[in-house]
Parts: sequence; C-alpha cells; structure tokens
Amino acid sequence: MSQQHSTRVLVPLLILAATACSGAKPKQAGEDYNFDQAFSEESPPAEADTSGAEASATEATDGGGGLNADQKKQMEIALRRGGEKAANCSEVVPNAPTGEGEVKVVFDGQKGRVTDVLVGPPFAGTPAEACVKRAFVGEIVLPFDGDPLEVPYTVKLPPKKSGSAASSTKAP
Repeated sequence: MSQQHSTRVLVPLLILAATACSGAKPKQAGEDYNFDQAFSEESPPAEADTSGAEASATEATDGGGGLNADQKKQMEIALRRGGEKAANCSEVVPNAPTGEGEVKVVFDGQKGRVTDVLVGPPFAGTPAEACVKRAFVGEIVLPFDGDPLEVPYTVKLPPKKSGSAASSTKAP
C-alpha cells in the first residue's frame, strides 16, 4: 500500500517537473534589455563620459583620485580609528614622546586596506613609531582602482595619565 501511495505522489510530481522544464528555451545573461530604461533615465551614455571626465579631474585636484563618496568616508573612518588607537601609544610604550605629529597612511585599493604608515617627527625613530604604525596598518576600506594612495593625517599622543594602568601594574 505504501508503494502505491508513493507512486501516486511521484507521478504528478514528474509530470509537473517535465512540463515546467519543457516550456521556453533558457535565457542567457544579457538577453533582457530592460536595463536600458533605468540607465536612460539617469543620463545618456554620451553625457556620462564627459561628466565622468570632469568629475575625475575635480576629484584628482582634491586628492581623491577618482574615489566615490563611500570610499572617501571609509578612509576617513579608518584614519579616525587609527588615530584613536595611536593615541594609546603614549600609555603603553615606555618613554614615548607626546604631542602631535604627522603620519602618511598608505591605502592599497587592490587589497582594500591600509598597508603602510610613514611616521614623521616627533615619533619617527622612537619606540612609539612601531606602535603608531600598528594602530593604522590593517584598517579595512572599500577597494578602489589605481595606485596606492598616501594620505597625510595628524596623530595626537596625549601625556601619560598620572594613574595609568601601565605604571600601577608593576606594584609588588
């Protein structure tokens, strides 16, 4: 009885599957041309070429290098986060200089992350240099086309707090 029941269920399913598959031929990618309507409402292709050239020239003078708004925002966030992490270097590195200094953060668009940091005075050549580099390297951004970008950023290392955790942990 169970075999008859399974046959009764299987036969209609097979018929349904056969009719569903035998309808029209399969469509290939790009056969639907409904995307032209959405594109033509925004701007014609000829205008997009000229405005794109003007926009990239404007962004190149701004130092953006053809980055869109989201990519710029992500870079700003990565710089801010790296700066916040670097501000802790004066607490964790013994004899670290304090104050403000400029670093150049290298963003690699192919990898979508910070790959290098060039540390300037007063932190260059001090034990704090490696800490500042570690604060920025590895921050993730949206990938972009082109050569790596070198972006300047001012890092602030505040003076050590009098009751810092680094000095109080060495108590006997």
